[in-house]
Amino acid sequence: MQNCTIFFLLALTFYISYIILSYYYSDAHTDWLEAGQDDIDIQSVNIQGNKSEIFESWNSCFTVEMMGIEDPEIFWKTFVVSSKKCDYQAGVRQLGIVTLKHKNKTKRVLFPKVFNTGPHNLFTIGVGRDIRAEKQFRRKMHKLGNNVTFVGADPVPHNGDLYSQIGNYFPLAIGGKSGISNARVLENSGYIDTDKIHIDVVYFFKDLLNVTNIDNLWFDAEGEEFANDFFDIFYENGKFVQSGIDLCQVNIEIHITSDVAHRKEEFMKFLKRIIQEKRFGVFFGDAFGHIRMYMFNYSSQYCLDKF
Repeated sequence: MQNCTIFFLLALTFYISYIILSYYYSDAHTDWLEAGQDDIDIQSVNIQGNKSEIFESWNSCFTVEMMGIEDPEIFWKTFVVSSKKCDYQAGVRQLGIVTLKHKNKTKRVLFPKVFNTGPHNLFTIGVGRDIRAEKQFRRKMHKLGNNVTFVGADPVPHNGDLYSQIGNYFPLAIGGKSGISNARVLENSGYIDTDKIHIDVVYFFKDLLNVTNIDNLWFDAEGEEFANDFFDIFYENGKFVQSGIDLCQVNIEIHITSDVAHRKEEFMKFLKRIIQEKRFGVFFGDAFGHIRMYMFNYSSQYCLDKF
């Protein structure tokens, strides 16, 4: 009898421990922990800073800080410091941009300023085995009464089961043009270089998805941003403009590796053109082995009206 009692107590302890651990690592527990931050973040819709004044101030600051630098190495090293300085001077936080964080993943978003101005969408190019930030965004948008359509693309198949929890997944590498080219992908053993089929970014959005308004684009393609003129989608009269695609908010990671020449020079050319054309603001630059930044399209009336 005593042995049965001990066995029962051990089994009960194991079961209770399992329940507690399951809840601790569940989305429900994370949602509960982050509920207080949600209440703060959704109030950002009430922040109504003067968009044009803030953007003009930011652009003027970045022009002074960065346009005179001709050395790509110095430009790269200066970017984050100048970004923080210009964000502060321009009062970028008065735009109501919210930060989503999980582990080493940081994303920035603006919520729609007008209630129920849907549909709303978010596209993740490069899933990277982590969708916590996407789940945070979905939860906060739901609390604002907004549903979001999520679409993810990543050439590593096991990301499909993960991303399918929130939206549609495509086992594709997205780039500047269609074809077979090298891609750096995150496998279970770490990052590897391999040949993958790439789909042209314009074809992916306009022809495959029939999308011409992109509210949020999260792009982390491990260097693909430098291939096949991908940066052209941000330019005046570039691929997106010519195809009638409005791109509002972008979180992009800029990857520099020592074995790939000229990337810092390409980054300098890209950012200088962004500053000169005065279409996008580039905010919250930071460095985490590579550069991360948030961009907003000030040349699109659709984006300005919605956000």
